[in-house]
Amino acid sequence: MPEIASVLEQSPINFNDPLPYYVQVKNRLRESIADGTLRQGDQLPGEPTLCRIFSVSRTVIRQALAELELEGLVSRKKGIGTFIARPHAIERLSANLTGFYRDMKIRGLTPFTRVLHQEIVPADQQVAQQLQLQPGAAVVRLHRLRFVNHEPIVLTDTYLPGVLVPGLENVDFSRISLYQWLEQEYGLVLARGHRIIGAASASTYQADLFHIQPGDPLIVIQNTTCTADGTPVEYYTGLYRGDRNIFEVEMIRQR
Repeated sequence: MPEIASVLEQSPINFNDPLPYYVQVKNRLRESIADGTLRQGDQLPGEPTLCRIFSVSRTVIRQALAELELEGLVSRKKGIGTFIARPHAIERLSANLTGFYRDMKIRGLTPFTRVLHQEIVPADQQVAQQLQLQPGAAVVRLHRLRFVNHEPIVLTDTYLPGVLVPGLENVDFSRISLYQWLEQEYGLVLARGHRIIGAASASTYQADLFHIQPGDPLIVIQNTTCTADGTPVEYYTGLYRGDRNIFEVEMIRQR
């Protein structure tokens, strides 16, 4: 703890800067996390010590820590202290259509997939509607648990029209990208997707897979992916751990 305090003392805030004090404190702590000075599991000094280090009030420190907690950079344990949190898996909702596997690799994370079920099944009403098929049409179902750095993060149910992907049910997707395989092996160039975001509570089955408690929050994403001519190629439902995922949304103002 003394070592962390001495490091933070080297980055005082600027009282002549118009930026609010709590923002400056937050930025100093965020920079220390980004450059590795503060690492996962490190405990921050207590509020009185942080007040002394930055020469600000406890209200300023609490505001800065609250915002860092919302960003998923720290976790506060009542009666114990504030700790540097585990890094979150971040996905962009308006990014290039790269898929989970490649997106995690680009971010320097190690993705892995455990295939729970891989089979040909008849399309139910929901799947048929999203893939523009007749109910009962043959679809390939991939039920996968996705890991990042050996930690279960996402549980997905993916459906693809069987007529477009013959033999896909026999491919091992534990360490390869589904999107890359679709483009290279079947010539299906994925052009756009449509996502709906919701929330749910973890069932006992889902909690066991994620190593969380039943009832813990999950983020639900439903996605339909199409080729440039509008042909649906994939429909999936993804259940994301609420405590381990952050989604970025890019906003553009229309004039």
